[in-house]
Amino acid sequence: SSDDDALGPTRGPRVVCLLVAMRLVPRRRAVYAVLVLCVAATCVASVSSHPLDKFHEDFPRTTIVKGPGSVAKEQETNADSISRPASATDVVATAVRSWHTANPPKPRLADVAPSNEESEGSREEDGGNADAAFYAKRRDGKADGDDGSDAEEVHGSAVESDGSEDTAKDSTGDATQTTTDTTENNSSPFCAPCVGCSVDWVAASEAARPGGSDCRGHGPCGSCFVDLAAINGTYALPQFGDGHDVKRETGASAATVLRAMNIFSETLKAKALAETGSSRVDDTSTAGAETGKPAAASKAPFVKFVCVPGLPRHKTVCEPGVPVPSELRLVTNTKSLQRLSDFCGLEQISTRSWIANVVGTAPAGLPLDPWTTHPTTVPVNQTGIFSSPANGVALSALCGRPTSAAELLPKTRSHDVVRAALFDFLFCAGDRHTQNVYVSTTAELTLIDNDNLLGEQVYTPSGGADDRRCAISSLFLPGTMESWRLRRSKFCANQLGTLDYRCHVGPSGLVALPPRLTTCLAHFAKNDPQATQNEFGLLELVYAETLRQRSGDLLEHGFMEAIKKAGAVEKRISDAASGERPTGKKWEELNEDEKSKMMAWRDSMWRPTEPAVCHGLAPNWKNAPFDYRADETFVGGEESVDETGAQIETS
Repeated sequence: SSDDDALGPTRGPRVVCLLVAMRLVPRRRAVYAVLVLCVAATCVASVSSHPLDKFHEDFPRTTIVKGPGSVAKEQETNADSISRPASATDVVATAVRSWHTANPPKPRLADVAPSNEESEGSREEDGGNADAAFYAKRRDGKADGDDGSDAEEVHGSAVESDGSEDTAKDSTGDATQTTTDTTENNSSPFCAPCVGCSVDWVAASEAARPGGSDCRGHGPCGSCFVDLAAINGTYALPQFGDGHDVKRETGASAATVLRAMNIFSETLKAKALAETGSSRVDDTSTAGAETGKPAAASKAPFVKFVCVPGLPRHKTVCEPGVPVPSELRLVTNTKSLQRLSDFCGLEQISTRSWIANVVGTAPAGLPLDPWTTHPTTVPVNQTGIFSSPANGVALSALCGRPTSAAELLPKTRSHDVVRAALFDFLFCAGDRHTQNVYVSTTAELTLIDNDNLLGEQVYTPSGGADDRRCAISSLFLPGTMESWRLRRSKFCANQLGTLDYRCHVGPSGLVALPPRLTTCLAHFAKNDPQATQNEFGLLELVYAETLRQRSGDLLEHGFMEAIKKAGAVEKRISDAASGERPTGKKWEELNEDEKSKMMAWRDSMWRPTEPAVCHGLAPNWKNAPFDYRADETFVGGEESVDETGAQIETS
C-alpha cells in the first residue's frame, strides 16, 4: 500500500507484523507477541541471508558460487505442480560420476565462497574443490614424479600418489574408472598390487604366509568410483536358527563403514567360477562373509570413512576439502600395521587393509547414532580405509544372548587365540573388545578394526616418564582391562573367559614362537628405532621404540613377563588412583559397586593378573599350522581348574 511505501523498505515488515498479530494473537498476549515479531522482522531485514557464512559477512563484495546441487534444489523449490525437474540428489550423483569419465569436466559439487586471497573467477573455475589439481593432472594425462612422500592430500584426505596411470573402464559391475599409482617408497615387494581401489586380499594373504615371499603390504592405490552400500542391519550364524538374527552395533565413533560392492578379490571370483560356473560374487544377500558360508561366497570388502561431510555421525561435523587430522594418522597407521603384520607372519589372524580415494554416493538411511538415521544420500569423494570381509559375526553378537551359540566358543581353534594374543601384544592393541573380534561358523577368529594400534589410541607427545605410549587392552591378554572384565562374564554361558590365551597353553603363559615371528622380534629388538620407523613408515618414533622394547622382552623374558613389563606405566597410573578407586583389589575382593567402577575405567588399562577362568576347556590344537604350547603336554580339561572354573596354577 501507499502507507507501507511511505514507511520505507525496512519499516514495511513492521506494519505486516502488527496486522498479523492483531488478527491471530489473543488480545491478552498481543503486546508481547507484537514486540517479538517486530524485533524478529527488524533483524531479518538488517542481516545477511547467509548468517553462518563468514565469507558473506566479512567480505560482502564476494558472492556465493553455486554448485549444481544448489541450482537443482532451487528449481525443485520453485517448480510448479506440472514440471518435474531433476532432484538435487540425482544431480549431485550425476556430477560425481561425471568427474570420473574419460574426460571429466571441471568439478563443481557444493556451494563455495571465494577465500579472502582468491579471486572469484579462479574459485568458480575449479568449483571450490580442493582437489582441482588432482583432476587437472588426470585430464592432462600427466603424473607427478616420485617426490619421496608417501601420500598427498586430496579433498583433505591422504591418497597414494607417487606416479600414476589412467585406466578408463566402465563404472558398473566389477570394472571401475581408476587412477592407479605404480610406485611407493618401499624396498620390499608388495604382497599384491592395487588396481584403482581393488586389492586381491586372498592372493595377498597367500603371499604373506610363512614360507612365501618376504612381502609387505600392498601396491599403492589410486582413485575410483565405488558402488557404496549400507551394511546389513542384522546378521546371523546358522547356529542362531531361523528368525534369530542379531542387530548389528551402530558403533560409538564418528566413522562410517560401508560395503564396496564393486570391489572384489580376483581369487574369490575365480573360485566362484570354478564352483558355480558364475564369477558373480556381488549379490546383496546376507550370504557369504556375514553368515560364515564358504570363502567363494564372501563378497565385497568394507570401506571406512573417518568423517563424511554431510553425514554427522554422533554429531561430528566435517567440511568438504577441510583436512581431518585424525584421518591422515589412521591412514598412515593402517599401512604401517599391514606391513608389520606381513613381516612377522601374523597377518592371517586379521583382516587385510589398504587405502584408496573413493568417489561415490553413501545411501540414505545410514545410522547417525543408535536412535536416528540420515534421510538422504550423501556424495562421497575422500579417502577410504578398506578392509577384507571377516567371516561370521562379532563376539558381541554371538554372546548377545546368554546361551545362544555358546557351544561354538569351546571349539575355537587354539592357535587362533594365541596368535591373536601375540598380535595384540606386539602391535599394542588398546581396544580389543568383543565387537572387534569375529567368529565364523567353524569357530575361526578374525580381528577387525585395527587402524588405531601401535599406541595411537593413547599416545600424546608430552615426553614425560609416565607418558602413555602404549596401553594394551585385549580380551586375549591377562592383566588388561578387556580381559579382566570378561573373566567372569555370564554371557555366552560363561565361556568368554576361555579366550584368555593361557587356557590354551597352560597357566604359566609360556609360548613357543614360530621361526618367522622369532626373526621378526629379533629384527625389531636389535634395530635402531629410527631405522624401524623408516622401514615400516611408522607415525611416531616412539612407536618404534616401544615395539623394540616389547620385542626384546618377549624374547628374553617370555610372554607373561613381557605383558607385565608392557603394562608398567598403566600400573603406575592405576596405583596413583587407588584413593579414588579399588585399583589393587582382585575380582573376588570387590563388591558390586566397586566392580562397576573398575569395569569401564579407562584412565588406566592395567588390571590385576588373576588365574584364567577356563571352565575345564580342552584346547583345540588339532591340525594347527603351529603349536604355540611351550609345554605340549598341557591338555586342559576339568582336572586343570578348581571348583570355580579358574585355572589351577602350577609351581
